[in-house]
Amino acid sequence: MSIQKLEIQILVENTAGFFWGGTLGEYGFSALSVVQFSDSELKILFDTGPSPVAFLNNIKKLEVDLSTIDALVLSHGHLDHIGGLKEAIALTKKRIPLICHPQTISPKFITEKGKTLDVGFQKIFDSVEDLKKQVHLITTTTSHELAKSVMTTGEVPRKNDFEVLSGKLRDVTTVQNKKIIPDKLLDDLSMVFHLDDDSIVILAGCCHAGIVNTIAKTEELTDSSNIVGIVGGLHIRDASYNRLSRTIQELKKYPIKQIAPCHCTGFRGKHALATAFRKKFLDVSVSSTIKFEAT
Repeated sequence: MSIQKLEIQILVENTAGFFWGGTLGEYGFSALSVVQFSDSELKILFDTGPSPVAFLNNIKKLEVDLSTIDALVLSHGHLDHIGGLKEAIALTKKRIPLICHPQTISPKFITEKGKTLDVGFQKIFDSVEDLKKQVHLITTTTSHELAKSVMTTGEVPRKNDFEVLSGKLRDVTTVQNKKIIPDKLLDDLSMVFHLDDDSIVILAGCCHAGIVNTIAKTEELTDSSNIVGIVGGLHIRDASYNRLSRTIQELKKYPIKQIAPCHCTGFRGKHALATAFRKKFLDVSVSSTIKFEAT
């Protein structure tokens, strides 16, 4: 069984874009991946946006039937990626696998203007036990294979010296052993699709570990450097000039055919990537569908 075709449809993103059907933009991310093998199909919902508002509106407008999905993957535990989780699970109408890092379901907080805000799992579900009643919960720090050639990265090692946490990410806290500690965001993961022609597509939620580190982990998992597609949030909206330039320098080493950054990539990040990759750059928004096919 090998991947012949892959379609990634953006369900929730910051911008609604050009679509006559009345979709909504909301700061967050959700995407539906449809993987076509030679004799079967696999549908994966990746993240669920920041709230039920845009998520429910958009899946209705885009005529997405969540009862047909086979699995749900969470990139990490921040509210802008898990806000519609309860509603998404209900619409699957069955007990499906939910794959995430163990720290995705840990409490997460951020302090702004003297107020501590819940920005994690505890804002959605009363307890982990409550979630387990509704899904087949799979938490792992390592890569999880959903089907042959379809996997999560698992925890992504921070190996280089330029993809570091910046901005408000440095202010996020979590709870371990009943103590509030800085959150290093180790729960960050991406999806990896290894097509039949050995090409690789990466779907990222926020890519807190950095896209270069994420590619390095992908190469280890697949034994391939044939990265042809990158889709999703890359969190370089507040990246330094040094990080942007070094990121582009590294990305240009790969045979990328389509790069579709959105959500937390930010204007500066998207501008830098659009300038560097020109015709390979896709300006995506809600309803956009990015297609890949093995040759």
